[in-house]
Amino acid sequence: MAGMLEGIRVLDVTRFVAGPAATVLLADLGADVIRIENPGGADDRTTLPFKEGFHGGVGFTQLGRNKRGVSIDLTSEKGRAVFDKLLETADMVFANLPRKTANALGLDYDRMKAIKPDIIFVHMTTFGSEGPYADRLGFDAIAQVMSGLTHISGEPGKPMKHNSAWVDMSTGFLASYGALAALHHRNKTGEGQKVETNLLQTAMSVGNYFLFDQFYNDTCRVGTGNRAQSGGPADLIQTKDGWVYMVALGNSMFRRFMRMIGREELVDDPRFANDELRADNGEALSEIVTEWALQYTNAEILPILEENRIPAGPLLTPQQALDDPHVKEQFIVEVPIDGLSRPAPYIKPPVTFSKTPGAIVKGPPKPGEDNDEVFTEAGFSAEEIAALREEGVI
Repeated sequence: MAGMLEGIRVLDVTRFVAGPAATVLLADLGADVIRIENPGGADDRTTLPFKEGFHGGVGFTQLGRNKRGVSIDLTSEKGRAVFDKLLETADMVFANLPRKTANALGLDYDRMKAIKPDIIFVHMTTFGSEGPYADRLGFDAIAQVMSGLTHISGEPGKPMKHNSAWVDMSTGFLASYGALAALHHRNKTGEGQKVETNLLQTAMSVGNYFLFDQFYNDTCRVGTGNRAQSGGPADLIQTKDGWVYMVALGNSMFRRFMRMIGREELVDDPRFANDELRADNGEALSEIVTEWALQYTNAEILPILEENRIPAGPLLTPQQALDDPHVKEQFIVEVPIDGLSRPAPYIKPPVTFSKTPGAIVKGPPKPGEDNDEVFTEAGFSAEEIAALREEGVI
């Protein structure tokens, strides 16, 4: 598929979320992303499987789009030799594995650099490749709970992580950003390099301002449920038939909000004199706003909030999000996938370009689907490919 990254080849030795999230962004922009997995398929294919018996689960289908797929047994010497031949044709290699595992599979930057001097190696881990935790295993949830952010989420005494893999996804986005920066450097200098991201550092980067707050102000924050910790009213408020999140930050917005609900006297209430105090007294504000909101349905209250320039949005189920008219018109592209009864509702690439837009044109590859094509491009003969297949190397 054509795109602004056409001609860039990426060897994708990643699993589950962070790594595939990085490489799929490059694939959406036209890079030739080749997913490498064990013969027969990797474990991440089956997470949250479809009821229809499709060859991949929902996460793999989301993050495997636009990629070609080959199978190589990287634990074998012959498999690593096959990989090395592909490496000679590549611009980037992505791996999200602990350093010892990566090195054992031949995914060591110094080794790869000796074969392809200008290669860009993007390595993603949980804790980084150095330090006391470098060899520990981990997932998104581990980074969430160690970052400090889970402690200040949920309710006091009942911390709550987020069910989305936001750390994984964010780490993948940063890895893609780092890869493109390294590609720009290589285009100027001819030098490849190693690029690293890790889950814990990503999570702590997202929450760095809370770390500043703790360091300087010794606030020892705890969870406040859905209420914001930086102002108010800012909460998920119950209406007559649902829930709406509504936010007021800053004095002028707070005045508008109080005028809207007919409680202008609260503007002069010392409990609500500034954002910090409004956050501290957020529970009282939420009770006041809920009393007002319960007289309206969601459909009735949202135009009132919009008219008064109060940021707000309804609580939607996943199905309601899919059915939302703005989402359907602006964000979803339906892609037919062999094996699924209906086209997949992909969210379009999250960055848009006026001249060189990305695109989602195909679903994920089956295990080893593109072996013959990719290995032929790398210089293997049909006889060599057949022999490698017979030996279980590919």
